Amino acid sequence: MKPFKHASKNLGAFDQLDGGQGENTLFGYGDGNGAHFDAALADILTESGSSYASAYAQDLEKTDGAGNTVDIRRNMYTPLYYLLESSEGYGTSNVAKYWRIRTGIAQSDCALCTEMNLALALAQYSDVEAVDFETIWGAGHIQAERTGDSTTNFITWVRMYGPGK
Repeated sequence: MKPFKHASKNLGAFDQLDGGQGENTLFGYGDGNGAHFDAALADILTESGSSYASAYAQDLEKTDGAGNTVDIRRNMYTPLYYLLESSEGYGTSNVAKYWRIRTGIAQSDCALCTEMNLALALAQYSDVEAVDFETIWGAGHIQAERTGDSTTNFITWVRMYGPGK
């Protein structure tokens, strides 16, 4: 029997051991090279005596042009940092009032609970007025829609919730 969802990432997932994932480049330092950003994985590698441990340690200590370490930049990129009362970032940003989230249920780039956690956190956030969340059967890690196309559907959604509505 063929599995419905295939894992698309190796051990380390987003923070790949060789620094070759897109997320490694995202958290890099502007030189086009990937950088490590997962402190928990760095600890595991250090404890196990892995040859990768020093690369992780070096990347976690670097600062960018604005003087920020990767943990600060990772928090700025993580919505839950601003939405969960348990996070230091809670209440420190202006959160949009209206959200439209679509995800393909067959995506293999991240766990399905990623978008669900975002939707649930938004629904609990006091300033958020509407969260329009749907999973789309058979769609992958794309702009997933049940019918029509993503651009037209999004414009319709904005008109429904936009200024003056």
